[in-house]
Amino acid sequence: MPPFEAASLLVDTYFDRAHWFMLIFQQDDFRQRWPKLYPQHSGRPGDFTNTAFLSTFLVVIAIGIHYVGPHRQSLLARHGVDSSLKDRILACVRAKLLDVMSLGSLEAAQTCVLLGTYYLYHGCPRLAWPVCGCGLRIAQALRLHRRLRPSDSPDFRQQYETRKRCWWAIYEIETFSAVVYGYPHSIWNADCDVEPLDPSAKLQAMQSPRTPSELRARKTTLLSYKCLMSELSVVTKEALGELYRTKTFPGEQGKPSRPRRDLQDTLKAVAKYDSHLQQWQAKLPLELQWERISDQANYLTPEEIDCDIGATGPRFESHIYQLQAMALMLAYENAMILTHRPLLSYKLRSSTEPEALPASSDRADQPRPNPFVSSIEACRTAALRMASIHSSPVLKLVAETYAVTFVSIHTFTAGVTLGILCSMDPLNQQSSASKLALQNVMEIQETLKSRSVVAEQGLDILQRLTRLVMQRELDVLLGKAKRTTPQSNSPRRPSSQGLSDELQVLSGDVASQVPTSGGLVTLNRGASSALPGPDDIFYINDPAMTDALLDFDQALLSYAPQPLGEHEETAENPILWPPTLDGFPILEQTWLWDLDNDPFFNADLEN
Repeated sequence: MPPFEAASLLVDTYFDRAHWFMLIFQQDDFRQRWPKLYPQHSGRPGDFTNTAFLSTFLVVIAIGIHYVGPHRQSLLARHGVDSSLKDRILACVRAKLLDVMSLGSLEAAQTCVLLGTYYLYHGCPRLAWPVCGCGLRIAQALRLHRRLRPSDSPDFRQQYETRKRCWWAIYEIETFSAVVYGYPHSIWNADCDVEPLDPSAKLQAMQSPRTPSELRARKTTLLSYKCLMSELSVVTKEALGELYRTKTFPGEQGKPSRPRRDLQDTLKAVAKYDSHLQQWQAKLPLELQWERISDQANYLTPEEIDCDIGATGPRFESHIYQLQAMALMLAYENAMILTHRPLLSYKLRSSTEPEALPASSDRADQPRPNPFVSSIEACRTAALRMASIHSSPVLKLVAETYAVTFVSIHTFTAGVTLGILCSMDPLNQQSSASKLALQNVMEIQETLKSRSVVAEQGLDILQRLTRLVMQRELDVLLGKAKRTTPQSNSPRRPSSQGLSDELQVLSGDVASQVPTSGGLVTLNRGASSALPGPDDIFYINDPAMTDALLDFDQALLSYAPQPLGEHEETAENPILWPPTLDGFPILEQTWLWDLDNDPFFNADLEN
């Protein structure tokens, strides 16, 4: 272990740079426990009996080393501590991890989560997922996912909140891994009845809230972020399970087919989760609303934060709210893209018409609900909003925190979304704004790449995708490629309420009420009389999206060329570049756009 003074600095660094994002344990409790590992400062023999807590402490120290700035590095150097200590600690904890897990304690679960997230956010998702999975199994064995009966013990509330923090941290990481890398989610919601986190848990005079409305009425605290992120993770997990489960049916000559009713179910599900996400956003407290604080920064430079060791007080608290607001916004917009992605591959046609209505049609001015176009615009809006953080002074500050890769991953998704939408129709009005936003995303990755290998890899792929987008635009301008006819016959941009209406109409449920963030909206039966009836509507694969995804595949292949044979890996053509433990973790983040993951690609969409 490092000297006590160095350890104290690194613990402060962890709580300055990482704790606000993880919140896996209570800061006061940890700060009281770790000095006992140093007998000369605690006045008693070193407490090494709790091996699991020792391992948690060591991972905290390693994370702290990773995020020290120049000023803190100079202070550590006085105690003979440099970055090599981080590698030695991680190697030691990794070597003893089975022994730690065998203890089956709360600290063992915390160690797995901290170590797993470190690997997850530093380019090793394949290693991170099983490590976090071990933490999940320990947590389930400890019944962290189950509600505890109230106790008269004075420490009950604090102990229960500590258990809940660990559980919801695990739930969030499981959901993040499933969303970003396409990994299976290992938690069954029906088996979990643990309550949400209590933002007022540190205010001992207050009783725990009994209802969601009472919870929302409480004063915003630094733990409010984790409560909201946990709630968003639940919605995202449900959307992931319902929208991306595989349903294949045998068709002619063994070709998969997708019944129209199945796609109608998807339309309803997209409308439902779009509504749930908007309702979640409407509950954000003012302190965590990104639009209110995006142009503010309580610290001018990362160097200023680096010198503010063990920061506390209103200034630092406001700074943390800004970081948390950015993380919540990115997670929300990424969930929106995840929700609407299933509809981007299809377009609407009427069985009474040989082709979709052209823009010059006499009926072009009539409103035609088109959920597929609405989903495209929903994804574009989400990506544009994520790209807008490039101009915020908070961006350079978040680059020095544990959330840097989290930001990089979500903005990479925004960049891919913008590139694909530009490639679908490079000459439309929205493409100009999308290309500017794509440039902003690349600037974000450029800003973050010194701190995140994922940002470095993401920047390379986005640059390759941009070249293909610009080449497609040039080909269309020169007449070498045919411009794709837009799906929409109306230039209007659908509102969020209109999106839910359109999805509900086309799913055939025109008489029901649609839940939106503004309440229940009853659809007007008469409004749908001019629309094709449900029996006249069917869907086809959108060739524009197919071509755009093939362009994206080309960008990925040029980034990571695979050898033709099993034994053709050479120094001149390595399959792992740039080198990381997991090779190309960035490639796994593209599963959402992989045609091979769409069981209905080129399938017949039957009536």
